[in-house]
Amino acid sequence: MLKRLYEEYDLSMERILIKEYKRLKLTMQEMTVLLALFSIYKKRRTFSINAINRRVEYSINEIGSIIEKLLSKGFMTIELEKKDGKEREVFDLNLTFDKIQDLFKADEIEKKEALVETEVSETIKRFEQGLGRLLMPYELEMIRRWYDENKVSHKSIIEAIESAQDRMSVKYVEKILTQQVPEKIEIDQDVDQALDEIFKKIK
Repeated sequence: MLKRLYEEYDLSMERILIKEYKRLKLTMQEMTVLLALFSIYKKRRTFSINAINRRVEYSINEIGSIIEKLLSKGFMTIELEKKDGKEREVFDLNLTFDKIQDLFKADEIEKKEALVETEVSETIKRFEQGLGRLLMPYELEMIRRWYDENKVSHKSIIEAIESAQDRMSVKYVEKILTQQVPEKIEIDQDVDQALDEIFKKIK
């Protein structure tokens, strides 16, 4: 997905790497060489220390050492390719695309989990206010199950609590929820679509 955005939408890898290199556990030097590799990447895939050297202020030996670290950290690969009877070294940055995409996916999951915790807290608060007491452990477990199973939306849960009125109880609300026609819950929307929007904003 990220690679497609880079190739088709001209996504700025420079801005992403400068912003995220610490979270990717890259040093400044490694990030600089990786940026140089990306500047070469669209033009050709032939690996050349000299081509990198023209783009950074490091010596040939320093670049060689940094390349070894990028290989060991899993940000790139270098392979021998035969073309027209000749062998040449070609590099690939697919692993870097994967690492960045995984980072953003983890961010989206974290945001979703934080939202669910907020929703659970609101539901518990509604019950405790309506009942005038703290919830029992089994009641808390029932509420948590509603959210873990993703069979009903937070909105439906709140509406069920409000409709219970003077018959307020966790068991009664669960009865209301189980009688409802199951609704399709969009937990996250399509992850690729969400990433598409994120990357377009970065561009």
